[in-house]
Amino acid sequence: MNLNDNIVGAPTNHHHQQYKIDPAMKIGHVSLNVSNLSRSLDFYESILGFKRIGRSSSGKALLSAGGNNSSYLVELLQVKTNANTDNVSRMNSSNRRVGLYHFAILLPERKFLADILQNLSGKRDQIHLDGLADHLVSESIYLRDPDFNGVEIYSDRPRSEWRWNGTQVEMATLPLNTTDLLKEATEKGWKDMPDKTRIGHIHLHVSDIAKAMKFYHEILGLQLTAAVPTASFFAADEYHHHIATNTWLGTGIAPASSESLGLNHFSIELSSKEELARLIDLFSRRNMAVLRGSLSDRSAFVRDMDGIKLQVEDK
Repeated sequence: MNLNDNIVGAPTNHHHQQYKIDPAMKIGHVSLNVSNLSRSLDFYESILGFKRIGRSSSGKALLSAGGNNSSYLVELLQVKTNANTDNVSRMNSSNRRVGLYHFAILLPERKFLADILQNLSGKRDQIHLDGLADHLVSESIYLRDPDFNGVEIYSDRPRSEWRWNGTQVEMATLPLNTTDLLKEATEKGWKDMPDKTRIGHIHLHVSDIAKAMKFYHEILGLQLTAAVPTASFFAADEYHHHIATNTWLGTGIAPASSESLGLNHFSIELSSKEELARLIDLFSRRNMAVLRGSLSDRSAFVRDMDGIKLQVEDK
């Protein structure tokens, strides 16, 4: 999030919502275009502790957490680049284009956050650490992958500690109390991403906050949970946020590109085939282009108003 101001809630939105998204909706996976697959695998496996599902083939690798070999959280796709990969990654960090600000890996317990913080502290020469933060609803570590994609690793505070003002939740960016957090570190220490780890949320650079509001709140039917003039936060089922959007790169920036380094797409996972059919029907009624996935009845692709690609799928 990296906001300097407290996010204390947004004005009430009076638009009538025809569609409300499945309350059990989650972010399923994130797909990233990378410049050097083996270098990225070294980071995601050796540094973060993801496990590869099967063998990498044709420039693609799927990564899961814990003992879960059936579903993946991160997909890495090798893209062709003509320049030196280090230069490409640096260019990516300064590219003013719609796309990924960060994706956020949600750990199931606070002790795991303590363990990975301790582990990363010993690898400062191998990583680009962006910072640490207390967001009131959660505690976070921010870093960059080798292509400078933003990665947040976090654990939620108990929901009973979240403070709500109507439909908006109070969030902030405060210093992380590392002394208190590290008291939770275990004797075993950090070995790999634990079971029940998932993608908690995704935060996007967009070209226009009003357009993002129209797509994610009015069309997709997510609740607006917090807002500042340059950022909006959306969620299902009173979570703090599943999707966030910001204009911190400026307004009117270049549209999303599936060929550029960074975000290829992310997925929204729904609880049933019926919920998926309901959402696809909504897209069709709004004359939005829907591309069926390879498992045509289980997933489909659609683009938001900036061209960011989403995959909608059922469990």
